[in-house]
This record gives sequence, C-alpha cells and structure tokens, in this order.
Amino acid sequence: MIIQTDIGPFTIGYRKDELVCDFGEQSVDKEPTKKLAQQVRRYFGGNVVNQFDAPISDGPPFMQKCWTACRDIPYGATITYKELAKAAGSPKAIRAAGQAMRRNPTPIITPCHRVIASSGKLHGFAGKTNPNSKELRIKSHLLSIEQANFKRV
Repeated sequence: MIIQTDIGPFTIGYRKDELVCDFGEQSVDKEPTKKLAQQVRRYFGGNVVNQFDAPISDGPPFMQKCWTACRDIPYGATITYKELAKAAGSPKAIRAAGQAMRRNPTPIITPCHRVIASSGKLHGFAGKTNPNSKELRIKSHLLSIEQANFKRV
C-alpha cells in the first residue's frame, strides 16, 4: 500500500512476512492490517497516534531494545541518542543507539525521527547528517507534524 503524503509516497505492507515501511514507492507482497493502515493515514493527517499496531522487527538484541525504547517516546516529544541508549539499558552505547536508529526498518512505526542530537538539532535520519539532505528534511517535516521542539538548522 502506498500512502501519498506531503513529503512524497510512503509504502507500508509486508514482504516475505516482514513489515516494510519507508518513504518511496516499493513493492509489497501483502497489505498491512486495516488498523495499521488507518493509524498511518491518521498520523500523516496530523492526528496524534501514540502507538502503532505492529510488532518490533527482528534484529540484534540491543537494536530491538532501542526500537522498543523509541516506541515509548511520546508523540511530539524528542529525546537524545544518549537518552535512548540509557532507556535501552546501556547508557554508554550512544553510537550503537544511533546505529539502531539508522537501521530502523519501520520508520514512523518506530519513530526514530524523535531522536535528536544532544544540542537539540536534527542529526541523522536513514544515516544522513547533511542538514540539506532529503532525509533530514523528512525528519524535520515529521517533527513539524507533531509540533515537536527542536532546533532547525
């Protein structure tokens, strides 16, 4: 299923029984549940969605802890990579927490856009750090939908 958003198409569905969701048009084998599709549409419509009806993706244990902790970040709030590492149980694993967000297979569902640099600035989205990159424009847009506080570059 492809949902048209203000920042381009967003694909959500299943490929080989794994949830796929990301910006851009991708092929999927199976549509998402009606509930999940409705939640994603509501989110892009500017409505508060605190949790999505989707499982945590498979991955290494620390990444799963980071993804779980990330899902606990409230709508409209932001935390730092350091705070995420602490919430995932390894306060010194700041870079590893950043890598977990970089490898997040379910953006929006696992709201990695809510994790920002300790300076309050946007840093990293899909591994990109250039403030003029398409990826950081997406992160900025998502946080703007949620009316989150962050420093614009």
